[in-house]
Amino acid sequence: MKALCLLCLTVLASCAAIREVPLPEGAKLHRVVTDDGWTLELTQYPTTQPRKGLPVLIVHGISSNARGVDVDATHSMPRWFTSQGIEAWTLSLRGTGKSDRPGVNGRPDLIVFDDYWKHDLPAAIGEIRLVSGAESIDYIGHSMGGMALYAYLSQGGGHIAKAATLGSPTRLNWGQSATALLAQVTDSAVSRYWTAPSEWGGRVVAPLQSLMPDGPLERILWNPDSSRLETFETLLAWGVADTAGGTGRQLIRLVQTGQFLTDDGSVDIRKDMAKITTPVLVIAAKLDRVAPVPSVKDAYRLIGGPKEWRLITRANGARGEYGHMDMLIGEHAAEEIWSPILTFLTSP
Repeated sequence: MKALCLLCLTVLASCAAIREVPLPEGAKLHRVVTDDGWTLELTQYPTTQPRKGLPVLIVHGISSNARGVDVDATHSMPRWFTSQGIEAWTLSLRGTGKSDRPGVNGRPDLIVFDDYWKHDLPAAIGEIRLVSGAESIDYIGHSMGGMALYAYLSQGGGHIAKAATLGSPTRLNWGQSATALLAQVTDSAVSRYWTAPSEWGGRVVAPLQSLMPDGPLERILWNPDSSRLETFETLLAWGVADTAGGTGRQLIRLVQTGQFLTDDGSVDIRKDMAKITTPVLVIAAKLDRVAPVPSVKDAYRLIGGPKEWRLITRANGARGEYGHMDMLIGEHAAEEIWSPILTFLTSP
């Protein structure tokens, strides 16, 4: 018992040492209400440089929040874009960050993937257009944030001029035994109305990463050849959010069947992606084990309008191989990933 208490105290002390980096001076928090009554955290990062291009909305993936794309002053996509003259915005989807949580203040317990693209994205896009005066905005989505874009655009969503997705799959039933087994277990054990305490889990395991070299999180989420351990620990401590069971179960279909469907099964999003006319840059990383290259290339093939494909790998000029989270926290991500996105978004 004493050993357990000592371990708990050590973990808590280590967590306290991983401090959250404050938002930059001038960043402004907006509270935007969706059409179904949820209040979301939307953060504006004004630029002090001569402004160019359109405002860009950057959206995180599953089990993450807005700080997942803004870990610290050095590893921050929105701060980098503002340094280049682009006004950046980040969004914490419902149930994450400082946005409304399920089951609190009368909010439903159920959150599904469709809620993000049907309700959250339109609210955020509308607020950015209202504040900036821009008719359309640009968009960057990591992982599920890119999947939400595909669903939004395929179902007629508008006011996005150009977009980029990073590690965003549209099919995952490629026969990976470990992934398939995880999906089967999750499908059986997780209720649609249950929220997995991922946020708490991230805080607990963050200070333990140095004790687990080549551990499961390193193997799945990041590559130490591209990112620093300290950065990944900060990401775990502050960029992780609880996972909605309804969302998880809906996305499990990608693993079980390869079908990218709405929650009620009435709409085949993969099929409707042929209707997308917004120019999209699709980015994949060679060592991404969450969204392997074929699952991301599948999205590229499905998009009906203008599109570009970019594979991040040493063979194509990168200094190291990237995993799923390295595209956000990599030491050279600004040069090797974010800069090409900027070029794509601002090109005629």
